[in-house]
Amino acid sequence: MGAAEVTYDARVEQFTIEDRAGQPGARIVCTSYTRPEEAAARDARPVVFAFNGGPGSSSVWLHLGLGPRRVAQADLISPRATPPYEIVDNHETLLDVADLVFIDPPGTGFSRVLTPEQESDFYSVEGDAQASIRLISAWCRRHRRENSPKLLLGESYGAVRAAAVCRMLPGGPTRTGRLEWVSLSGALLLGAAASFAPLGDTAHLVELPTQAATAWYHDRLPARPDSLDSHLRRARRFAAEEYGPALFAGTALPAARREEVARTLHELIGIRPEVLIQHRLRLTPAQFSRLLLAETGGQVGMYDSRYVLPLSQADQDPVGDDPAMSQYVGMFSGALVPYLRDELGANYEEDYRFIEFARINGRWNYGSGPGALPSSASILPDFAVAMCRDPEFQVLVCQGYYDQVTSVGALDHALTREPVDATRFQVRQYESGHMPYLGQESRALLADDIRRFIAETTFHAAQEHRSG
Repeated sequence: MGAAEVTYDARVEQFTIEDRAGQPGARIVCTSYTRPEEAAARDARPVVFAFNGGPGSSSVWLHLGLGPRRVAQADLISPRATPPYEIVDNHETLLDVADLVFIDPPGTGFSRVLTPEQESDFYSVEGDAQASIRLISAWCRRHRRENSPKLLLGESYGAVRAAAVCRMLPGGPTRTGRLEWVSLSGALLLGAAASFAPLGDTAHLVELPTQAATAWYHDRLPARPDSLDSHLRRARRFAAEEYGPALFAGTALPAARREEVARTLHELIGIRPEVLIQHRLRLTPAQFSRLLLAETGGQVGMYDSRYVLPLSQADQDPVGDDPAMSQYVGMFSGALVPYLRDELGANYEEDYRFIEFARINGRWNYGSGPGALPSSASILPDFAVAMCRDPEFQVLVCQGYYDQVTSVGALDHALTREPVDATRFQVRQYESGHMPYLGQESRALLADDIRRFIAETTFHAAQEHRSG
C-alpha cells in the first residue's frame, strides 16, 4: 500500500521530567513529526509514541526505519560497512496515518539524567515507565494533543516499557502518586521481549521454529521444502508432539528413540544427528548460531540469522561481534547525527548515545535490585490490566522468523501461558529478523499491518469526533 505523499513539520525538542522527589531530574529529547492541521483535524489525528529497548537504547533504529526519512540500504544482507551513508525518503513511513514521536529515554541519545544521584529514579522498570508517562503528557500539552488518539510503539525491551506504561498510565496513589489518565487506543510491539521467565527444556521447543527457518533460509536441510510455511508447520508440530516428550524423558529416553529424534531434528534444523546427540538434543541459540554453518566456516546472527560472518574471526561480544548487529549498526549510527544536525537543526554539544550498556543496561532495576534480571516477569499481565479497563484495547505484535533474541516461538508460548485474552493480540510474522523494517519487502508488509491497526483502533474515536 505505502504512504501517500505528505507535508509535515519536524522538530527535535526537549522536555524536563521530574524525579521521584518532584524535582527536575532528566532532560528527555525526542524528535516529532506532525502534520500542519487545523485544530479539529488535529484532534482526530492519531499520535504514535515510539521507543526502542535495551534497556539503554536510543530510538535511532525505529527513527531511521519507520520515520519519514530512512537510511538507504542497497544490499540487505551485506550492507555498506563504511561511510558515507545516505538518507532517503521513506515511502513506508507511517506519517500518512499518524503523527510520530521518537523518544530517547533518559541517558540515551541526547537525553540526560541531570545528576548521577538521580539515575536510580529513571533506570528501572517503574521509574522508566513513569518518566515515559510524564513525557507523553508534557508532549500532548505542548502540542495541544490531549484529545487525540494515542498509541505506543515499542521494540524489544520497548515492549516491556509499553506494557508498564499501559499498566501505570491512569496513575493513582499506588502507581505514580498522582492522577495521570492519558488514555491509549492500543500498543504496537516489534521484536517483543515477552517474558524473562526461565523455561528450562521448554526453551528448546520454542526456539525450534526460528532454527528451522534459519536452516531453511541458508539451505542447510537434507531436503529443502519449497515453502517456508510448510517447513515451520512441521517444526511446530514436531516440537509439540515428539520433541517435548523426548526432552522430558531425559536420560530415560531409549537410544533408538534418541537417534530417531536426532534424525528428524537434522531434517528440520540442518545440524548433523551425531552433533545433536553430543549436545543431548539441546542447542541454545548461541550454539546453533555457531554450528549451522561451521562446516563452511561461518556463523549466523542472533538478531537476524540471515546475516553471516566468518566463524574463525569471531570474538565473543554478544552485540559488537554479532553477525547482524555488527554489520547494520554502522549505517544507522553514521547517518543519524548528520541528519539530526544538518536537516533538523539539532545542535547539541554532547555526543548522541546510541546504546548505553554499562551505565544503563547493566544497572537496570527490574524489581530485584540493579543489574539483577527478574525471575518470572512477563509483559502480558500488564496488558491484561489495560484490556480490563478498556474493552476495545488491542495489541499488535510483529515478529521476525529469523530473530533468535525474541523468537516467534517464545511469543506464541507466552500467549498460551498467561491469563490474558489472546484474541486481543494480533500477531504478524515476517521473513525478517529483530528489526522487521530492514529490507523493502518486510518493511512494506510491516508498515501496512501497522497502518491497518492504527485505522482499526482509532476508527470509533474518529467517527465520534466527526459526528459530534
